[in-house]
Amino acid sequence: MRQTRGGGRQAAKALSQQAKARFSLPPWRPGALAPGILRLCVGVSCILAPRPAPAQDAAIASDLWRVAAGTLVEPDAVASNGAAALWTPAVVLNASGASLRVGIETIHTPSDIGVNGGIAAVSIRVGSLGTLNAVYARIGLDDLVRTETSPEGLEGSIPVYAQVLSVGGARGVTPALLVGAALRFESGRLADLERSQVGLDVGIVYTGITGFRLGATTRFWDPTLGASEQASGYAFGGQYRTEDFPLWGTRGTLVARYGLTLLHGESPQQLLAGGLVLGEVVELDVGAAHEKTDAEAVWRARFGLSVRAGRYRIVVARDAGVNDFGATYRFGLSAVLR
Repeated sequence: MRQTRGGGRQAAKALSQQAKARFSLPPWRPGALAPGILRLCVGVSCILAPRPAPAQDAAIASDLWRVAAGTLVEPDAVASNGAAALWTPAVVLNASGASLRVGIETIHTPSDIGVNGGIAAVSIRVGSLGTLNAVYARIGLDDLVRTETSPEGLEGSIPVYAQVLSVGGARGVTPALLVGAALRFESGRLADLERSQVGLDVGIVYTGITGFRLGATTRFWDPTLGASEQASGYAFGGQYRTEDFPLWGTRGTLVARYGLTLLHGESPQQLLAGGLVLGEVVELDVGAAHEKTDAEAVWRARFGLSVRAGRYRIVVARDAGVNDFGATYRFGLSAVLR
């Protein structure tokens, strides 16, 4: 069993007691879940933070995805990587270009946090109907164990995971306006509490202003406006690309990005990022995300590197975490067929 840091032990214990009362976990003694709950708070942006009871239930199936979203250097609403269909339904393959795109991404954190996940996405151009997008993704916490009076873990681990299956479509309404919708089935588990829910996400992307790409999307939205809606999010984003210019024997382009995410009961989360594209082959991005928890404002540094080789694109990204503790890494590979 991993040891917690002394400074966070009391907070972890309090959260563990809250989890016991709210989720009716099996009997345990002080310290039984402290390391695991501390890892949840650091790596999952406090999935057990105080919320209304229905929102806490719904968060089981959705909040772990905030770890993966933290590695995006481009705003969710204008995402364009191989697994972009997980973040926005408005993913359209150019009618004169790609007919099929396949993307696979993995999410990892250091072993003392233990978050691991994977995303698989397929986008297929279906003639004049637009683009069909399908996604399966799963993320979880590994090696969480219960203890009693000794640091030795009891037999069996505590299951903590979230997964989503998504099918949707997108198309261009006008040459400058893309719209998309996706039906998402989400499920999750936190110890003995399980949650399943169905969401409907919609997204739009507008490119009618030279150099700009503007977008908006929902995340895990409950169209019935029931309890699950309390765990949904709303993302807005913009990107500006300069005209290309000569640089180091090739053509360079500068990119500026801004993203805003709204979540129920939380302060807005913002992303500021910039990038340099070299010959449409190499792209280097750096940025910072701003979050506010209680009275404390937190900045999280982000880094991304993308390399294209023919029909393939490789992506490496890193979210530095809070005070460089709890970093998250994303590795992706996508392929395009024409």
